[in-house]
Amino acid sequence: MSYCCNPKCPKPDDPLNAGQLICCNCGSELLLQNRYRVVQLLGEGGFGKTFEVDDAGTRKVLKVLRKNYPKAVYLFQREAEVLKQLRHPGIPRVEADGYFTWLSGSGEPVYCLVMEKIDGQDLEKWLTDNQPITQERAIDWLKQLLEILDKLHRQQYFHRDINPRNIMQDRQGQLVLIDFGAVREITRTYLVRIVGEQEGTKIGSAGYMPLEQVDGQAMPQSDFFALGRTFVYLLTGKSPLDFSKNPDTGKLIWNDSAPQISPQLADLIDDLMAPFPGLRPTNAQVILQRLQAVETGLPVGGQNSVPVAASGQTGIDPPNPQRNTASRLKSIRVKIGVAGLLLLGFTGLRLASPQIAVALNRQGLQDYKAKQLDFAEIHYRFALALDPNNVDAHYNLGLVYDRRLDYERARAQYQIARQRKPNYVQAYNNLARLDILHQKYDTAISTLQKGLELIKDQPNTETLRYALLKNLGWAHLERGHYNQAEIHLQEAIKHDGGTRFSAHCLLAQALETRKDSKGALAKWETCYNYAQQNAAMPTPEEEKWTAQAKQRLQPRGAAQ
Repeated sequence: MSYCCNPKCPKPDDPLNAGQLICCNCGSELLLQNRYRVVQLLGEGGFGKTFEVDDAGTRKVLKVLRKNYPKAVYLFQREAEVLKQLRHPGIPRVEADGYFTWLSGSGEPVYCLVMEKIDGQDLEKWLTDNQPITQERAIDWLKQLLEILDKLHRQQYFHRDINPRNIMQDRQGQLVLIDFGAVREITRTYLVRIVGEQEGTKIGSAGYMPLEQVDGQAMPQSDFFALGRTFVYLLTGKSPLDFSKNPDTGKLIWNDSAPQISPQLADLIDDLMAPFPGLRPTNAQVILQRLQAVETGLPVGGQNSVPVAASGQTGIDPPNPQRNTASRLKSIRVKIGVAGLLLLGFTGLRLASPQIAVALNRQGLQDYKAKQLDFAEIHYRFALALDPNNVDAHYNLGLVYDRRLDYERARAQYQIARQRKPNYVQAYNNLARLDILHQKYDTAISTLQKGLELIKDQPNTETLRYALLKNLGWAHLERGHYNQAEIHLQEAIKHDGGTRFSAHCLLAQALETRKDSKGALAKWETCYNYAQQNAAMPTPEEEKWTAQAKQRLQPRGAAQ
């Protein structure tokens, strides 16, 4: 609701959209919702205007949508909903009733959003009065902004328009990210759409948008690209558009204009601006860790050093320093060799080297290890869009579906992996596991025996052999073949070089069928203790077995 302070004054048709601050020629002030008194016009853009308003003595900012296009209204409403949910000192606060509509004199709705007013100036204006920032300030500001992005991305949103004008510094030195008009929610539908190359809304600022965003396919890593470009501006005082690019790599040639920073920090910013999203850091926490290394002067490794693993349901093998070094060098070669092709945009990348798909698969594996399944799915599906024959990506995408209990789609990906590479034993193992879950025990036993035959006499297969034998013992246990189950489970435990607990849980069940209470209790204790040490995502059956172990051990715990 709004009205003129003097009811006798004639109301103009649309005072806010016309940019007027009074609602009649006698100078009465405009009052909205019986509380917000318009004070002055602050600025205007393509779709809206911003005003300063007084709310019972507190100054706030009023955003008004001036063009009621359906898409503009949708984005405006989404901005309001996101800002209502987010609570962080680096994000303008919007109260539950901060979004409302007002009917103008012409009867047209005027969409309004009232938010916290940040008392300070944006970083573009800040730099006009100051010199390019030092390394110390760059690290401090990067930390502040990454904490904001971490909050935003964890809430499953990304900003899509980070640039110096949309970052403000308040009088206490706190940076605040503003203008969430382009914010986007990460949903399953959105992921499927961008992988299918359907264009989304093309929003952003020239010089700060990555290629995938130009194509309407932005993602959280797009925010990191814009962040890197923002710091190029802050460290050099020049727009990113003022710098040329290396024709072979596509990298911005800017480092010589920022002699005040270390090579390590420059490398990190270059990684933020990698032409392809799969080559940028996975998340804000990874970047913060690298910043800490920059501060302490320690060597900074790239984020893509985890090798492609074939882990099945058994977890991922411990990192091997030699393999990590080789993988890091290979990642660098991929960046140098194909970055020129990346300039063609995502559609052109489909014709690029399958090595890019390998890098994307590796990035997805990092996301999977960090339990960020949506991000892992993005990278695996991009990898398959570039190289449909990438067996590892099919298998790993199956793991993502498996963890979501989407067994039908998991099975489809495992089957593709096995069809395209008949000796891909990991797929045999996981297909058998799904058969056990669906009580197809004989089929599972046959599949697992084929898998064991394929790796017979092969070296360095202990992890995989453990998984196959464990599942074979499980299938026999469910089938009622208790002696065979015990044999296979005991054999599985011999191949366990760490603290895998599933075979111990299953063996405890097998021993209980033989009335070996003492032996079963010992295995339940090992099962439970090892389960507490395991940091991987447990499967539903593993959660069930852990709960059984805890129940079996309760009488002993109570007695103690």
